[in-house]
Amino acid sequence: MYRVVDFTRVLAGPWATQVLGDQGFDVVKVEAIEGDETRRFLPLVEGESVYFACANRNKRSIAIDLKRAEGRDIAARLVATADVVVENFRPGVMERLGLGYDAVATEKTVWVTISALGPGHDLAGYDLVLQSLGGIATLTGEPPRKAGPSIADLASAMTAVQAVLFALLERGRTGRGKRVDVRMLDVQHALLAYYASAWLNAGQLPPEPSNAHPSIAPYNLYRCRDGWLAICCANEALWQKLRDALELESRPQWADIHARVSDREALDAAITGKLVAHGVDHWATHLGAAGVPVGKANTVPESLAMPAARLFELGGWTFPAPPLPMTSHRPPPALGQHTGEILAEIGFSSGEIARLVGSGIVHGAGG
Repeated sequence: MYRVVDFTRVLAGPWATQVLGDQGFDVVKVEAIEGDETRRFLPLVEGESVYFACANRNKRSIAIDLKRAEGRDIAARLVATADVVVENFRPGVMERLGLGYDAVATEKTVWVTISALGPGHDLAGYDLVLQSLGGIATLTGEPPRKAGPSIADLASAMTAVQAVLFALLERGRTGRGKRVDVRMLDVQHALLAYYASAWLNAGQLPPEPSNAHPSIAPYNLYRCRDGWLAICCANEALWQKLRDALELESRPQWADIHARVSDREALDAAITGKLVAHGVDHWATHLGAAGVPVGKANTVPESLAMPAARLFELGGWTFPAPPLPMTSHRPPPALGQHTGEILAEIGFSSGEIARLVGSGIVHGAGG
């Protein structure tokens, strides 16, 4: 089993290490004595934060005062047992604590750092800041608005997981670990995909913010009598199915995908003119049966209530099932819940553990 020593907090780092924990990695979450700040984020259920719970299952918690030398020594001993270290402090913080890569990593350590702009840039990597710097917020409307989910954090987390897995594969060949810096701005630029390519290679600015696709039509959210329906026709066969199902007239302006993109406004108006006659459920059924890719614009509760939605319960919490099957099933930990067992694993005696707890260097030595 790979051991991950997790010095992360808030969302990007914890989400990455949770994905690893779901797949059976032994994730040791190193928290400050007061805990990850998200433990205090609202709403709370029986005193526990749903925010913290959503990103911290399948981990063990050890709470250490890293401001004290003995606490930093404990952290260094823990790192010495790690296959992987993940941290998302501001650049330079780990070095100032004496816990940076050069100080404590071994030859086999895979070390992944998540930060806003990378080494040398003292910017906190908050999601709204990165969505704004990365061009995402201006693609959603005017005034700019962030995408609903924290995609800067979550996409950076997925990139960090990739970094861990690729580095472990490389270590399997070479016997050596490596350090990888995941720059959240790089991740945001990667998410720009065809928008970035169009600007860098063709000098083409993104179109005005819209649900429409810049290269495909019809491809939009359309108003029905009582809601909104996504319709996506990315090729001629799908367009013909939509045209026949809606009994749209044949026009030269809609003869191929380039013509439809050029005449998008009239095409979308014609489609909406048909859809407003019935409710969204009617059209989802009718067009879906015709082979047209469609999807109702669900609220979050509606989406989670879909028959296809997969939910599971763990330790009194309910979660959406992760995209890959889980091999671990450990509830989100209480602060310092596993301090005692983790210290014992790295060589501390029961007497030493009691002294560390009594002196406040560690917290919560139960478990």
